[in-house]
Amino acid sequence: MLGTWFVVIVAVIGGSFFYDRYKTSEFDDRALPYIKEVIPEISLWNPTTTKALMASEVTATISEENFAQAMNLFSKLGQLQSTDEPRLIDVHTGKQGDIGEQTIIEYEIDAEYTSGDATINLKLLFRDGLFEIYNFNFSSEALLK
Repeated sequence: MLGTWFVVIVAVIGGSFFYDRYKTSEFDDRALPYIKEVIPEISLWNPTTTKALMASEVTATISEENFAQAMNLFSKLGQLQSTDEPRLIDVHTGKQGDIGEQTIIEYEIDAEYTSGDATINLKLLFRDGLFEIYNFNFSSEALLK
């Protein structure tokens, strides 16, 4: 009986590992180069440049003033120095607010800026074989100063 439980537990853990690898491989080949391209663009802290990378349905809901304030806050991080490899957090498929049935791929990226380390949470909208930024956020102690 104990042997059976052990086999079941190992199978569940192994199965979830392989399922996670399968889930990530579907997007990683195309998403990782895109992320490596847009993180330096976002890190220029230019609201106009960053908004151009975002899905139009999303930018239509954000006021210019609020977006500029957010980018100004994030600019406290300084210049981008380096990034670690993006980690897939989750894939959300379904109705996403006003944009209907879509696939949102969520990544987390550790980055180093001149003012300190930050964690970037980046959600990408996958539509028609292309990626657009759906949402992003920076977490860093440097932003609290």
